[in-house]
Amino acid sequence: MKTLKFKCTLLSDVILNQKAATEGPNQTLDFIPGSCFLGIVASELYPKDKDKDKDDYEQRMNKALEIFHSGKVRFGDAHPSKDSIRGLKIPASMFYPKLKKITDGMIYIHHGVPNLESDEMKQKQLKQCRNGFYTFVGDKATEVKTETNFAIKSAYDKEKRRSKDEQMYGYESLQRGLELYFEVEVDNEALVKDVKNALVGKKRVGRSRTAQYGLVEITETPYNDVDCEKPKNNIVTVYADGRLIFLDEYGLPTFRPKEEQLGLPKDSKILWDKTQIRTFQYAPWNYTRQCFDADRCGIEKGSVFVVDVSKCDNLDLKSQYVGSFKNEGFGKVIYNPEFLKAEKDGKAFYQVKNKAQESPKTNKKEMAGTPLLDYIKKQQSEEIKENDIYSNVNKWVNDNKTAFQGKEKFASQWGAIRGIAMATKDDSKISDNVIAYIGHGVKSSDWDGNRKKKLEEFMKKCDTNNIRESLVNLAAEMAKKCQKEENK
Repeated sequence: MKTLKFKCTLLSDVILNQKAATEGPNQTLDFIPGSCFLGIVASELYPKDKDKDKDDYEQRMNKALEIFHSGKVRFGDAHPSKDSIRGLKIPASMFYPKLKKITDGMIYIHHGVPNLESDEMKQKQLKQCRNGFYTFVGDKATEVKTETNFAIKSAYDKEKRRSKDEQMYGYESLQRGLELYFEVEVDNEALVKDVKNALVGKKRVGRSRTAQYGLVEITETPYNDVDCEKPKNNIVTVYADGRLIFLDEYGLPTFRPKEEQLGLPKDSKILWDKTQIRTFQYAPWNYTRQCFDADRCGIEKGSVFVVDVSKCDNLDLKSQYVGSFKNEGFGKVIYNPEFLKAEKDGKAFYQVKNKAQESPKTNKKEMAGTPLLDYIKKQQSEEIKENDIYSNVNKWVNDNKTAFQGKEKFASQWGAIRGIAMATKDDSKISDNVIAYIGHGVKSSDWDGNRKKKLEEFMKKCDTNNIRESLVNLAAEMAKKCQKEENK
């Protein structure tokens, strides 16, 4: 078996709705399901109907059946990650006291607490951790931020060439720039090259791919993963790295899998009173048939099963896929991950740190980012930038306006300079275009001496980010001054 590791970078916002409903509020997933990557590869490798007459059609079809329908190729979910470490959904067995923060250093492992009914535990009113992806390094768990955007859209009326009445809807999307890591397990190494070539490059995922959403770049990138450890105290914890779907003997979904379905021996026993699971339900959309498939009901990622293996011998556990729909990323489990360790009093070995706490520049906690705070911060930076531009322009005008007084008509030339600054698309070329204008032509003699030198010095002091605004404001002010001189 070969495990391929990839990084998926969002080049634009990506929409991955949690539900198939088109009415009411809809939120985006905070990860990219493995089915998206399966679809990318299928669009490249699955034979088309028009290829039926080709000689290699049967060979390509057999290859497609092995890749997409045999379960021998498993496309994992892409999780938000950072610093070459794949993020994981925070375990559902982590709890912290009510009215406290997750970062206050008081996280408890549910199955590690000796007595949950004690007065001390009852007073703490433990609350379950449910949201967010974290990287686990050393004894610290650091949150990986998954920023989202929200946009209001409207259906388009092709006949009237305008927006349709009463057809507005909202899209929540993952913000571009997010990095996610995922894996693809290939049992037949002869298929590795085909899968890799179909995945790597710029691709599109999610909804509204023909609009401004869904562009991603996939590259093969190694990263660090969480390892399985040997059982301790005859207990195995099974962490759901991916969503899990189990079927009973009648082929119906079940939330109470048997020990064998979790990849453990028959002699083991699930301790349901210590287990923490969360569930999900959704109806997948089948693009080829243009309809919804049967509902999928399963156990959410981050869930933790606690299993007694005291009657089992020589357990050698490794991360694997269990349950159904493994080719789409469902079923990935990790046995005995280190972040589920607990002290004697039940406190977690790992403690959650936020970005402000881990920053090397300051020991003070920074205010958490919110849309309002981000807007205020942006407005402040814009105001500072404008003040710097105006002060530099005013200083240059006061120092050099006398050099442009006299019979020469400079007002029109400053107007031309303003036009060049506004029309040049590339900010880095604005200075060259202005120098070319004042250095050639009929009016080039007007700029001989100090005038040209002073303007060049002004443009050199401007950053590439503000040269356009600086030159436009300078030209406007100087045109006004020169116009007054000509009207005298």
